[in-house]
Amino acid sequence: MNLRHGLALLGLLVLPACFDPIVGTQCATGYSPCHGVCLASGTCATTDAAVGELSEVASSIDMGVDEGSVDGDEPLDVASPETSVETGSIADATSADGDWTDAPTADDVATVDDVPTVDDVPMLNDAPALEDTGPPAILAVDSAQDQGEAIDAGESLDGPPCSDCVDADSSAGGNADDSGASVSDDASVDDTGVDDADNSTAVDGALVCANPQVNCNEQCVDISLDPENCGGCNNICASGVCIDGGCLVCAAEESVCGQQCLNLATDPDNCGTCGNPCASGLCSNGLCEAAGTGRAIVVGHDYLRNRPAMNRILGNAVFLWPVNPVRLLVYEGGANATAIAGAEAAVAQVASATGRQSVRTSAAAADVPALLAAADVFLIYGQELADDATLTQLGLDWAAALLAFVNAGGTLVLLDGVYPSNSGTCQILAQPGLFQIARAASATGDVCTVVARGDALATGLPRTYLCERNSTRFVVSDLSTTVTPVVEDSGQPVVVHKLF
Repeated sequence: MNLRHGLALLGLLVLPACFDPIVGTQCATGYSPCHGVCLASGTCATTDAAVGELSEVASSIDMGVDEGSVDGDEPLDVASPETSVETGSIADATSADGDWTDAPTADDVATVDDVPTVDDVPMLNDAPALEDTGPPAILAVDSAQDQGEAIDAGESLDGPPCSDCVDADSSAGGNADDSGASVSDDASVDDTGVDDADNSTAVDGALVCANPQVNCNEQCVDISLDPENCGGCNNICASGVCIDGGCLVCAAEESVCGQQCLNLATDPDNCGTCGNPCASGLCSNGLCEAAGTGRAIVVGHDYLRNRPAMNRILGNAVFLWPVNPVRLLVYEGGANATAIAGAEAAVAQVASATGRQSVRTSAAAADVPALLAAADVFLIYGQELADDATLTQLGLDWAAALLAFVNAGGTLVLLDGVYPSNSGTCQILAQPGLFQIARAASATGDVCTVVARGDALATGLPRTYLCERNSTRFVVSDLSTTVTPVVEDSGQPVVVHKLF
């Protein structure tokens, strides 16, 4: 028997007290005093038995009730002035002397016929059996609560909502009800129940990774970016860079800078090392060229017939300096008209590919010295129709002007080929002592090899290409350390580059 049923039974036993017929200070006929009240004669013993049994019920419940609850160690005294239960109370409070403060008046006294007899009072054995309905709900004692309303397990009776608890529906911030669980400050749980800290969770002992990661060697990795598991587990990138599940592969002459393959020998923004820009915009053989660096470039092709790979050499030579547009001075003289057109096409090809521009000015032999001062690049076409005497004289007439031009940072580009009428256009440079170079055997139809891939002239060139009609090799006797063979055939230079 629990406390609630015991209290109800006690209320039924003492109910006749509500109709206690008294006359003055004496009990009416048919009633006898019992524990300070008038009860029907012969019922006091029954009340004593009920009170005794209720005391046993109260002592068996290991709990207390606020402000007047039945102490687990003491029997309930129905006549005690301290006994008052707010919910389901059995009597009003009594005064200190044990008298009922709300004693009924004479008008309130019931007649004998209205008073229930002993037979009307239910005995303890007549109480209905209790069904086992599980743990009893806790009765709310707050007057603001509905009488007898049960509180969910774990709910605070009078405290504020729990700030770090999770309700039964997994919403945070509610009271600590619905068997709510406390969430620690550093916990991070997404909608899938996966802890964001390592983006993985163990299910039945197996590591499960959240998309896009996969399980590689019991670790969650992104195979689209991981250089040791690129595109699949244990696929290691030699470059150390994995992009979209594929390894970055660089050519032999290139190096990895960030996620790019760059030629550090020629890249003006990464010259020699990654992130080393050249103020001049020129990087050659891994070194930045200073502003005003002059150069003489001899190319063993006259462009009578040309191809895109061979065209790149002449275009690179014209656009070495990053000025735009380039002021290009040209000397046609005894050049073949078809070769001139081919050379112009080569310059136009590279200009289109790089977004560069040039302003072309054609000069007569006598006007060259005066016009050099206003030019960035001086281009001499292959002199197929000129004889050796003419070529020697041009070198003498232009000697001082050419030397001043390259020393001021100008670029001199000379085209040459195998011609039956002379020993080579390169004689123009030999007379003033600019470049000790002579034409050698023909290279027409040979497979020429780019040997100085770090030179700025080699930018965009394939490793090998076919040397077209009139191509020639050279013999260089200039021992300067600034001379670089860029393209060779049979161990002799076809394209050579000298800095001043």
